[in-house]
Amino acid sequence: MRLTHFQVMLLFAFVISVSFACLSKRYLGERVKYALWTFLMFLLVAVAIGWVMYPFSR
Repeated sequence: MRLTHFQVMLLFAFVISVSFACLSKRYLGERVKYALWTFLMFLLVAVAIGWVMYPFSR
């Protein structure tokens, strides 16, 4: 199976977000909200870091 960098980033963000939510929140509703929030923050930060690093790749 071949995954792109973006797919690996999505998989990593999903797994870590679900793990954080299960370990830190008690109720299902809180877990879902927290998992979604951390997933989106992982993606936002990763894309932001990518854009900051882009000029240095040339």
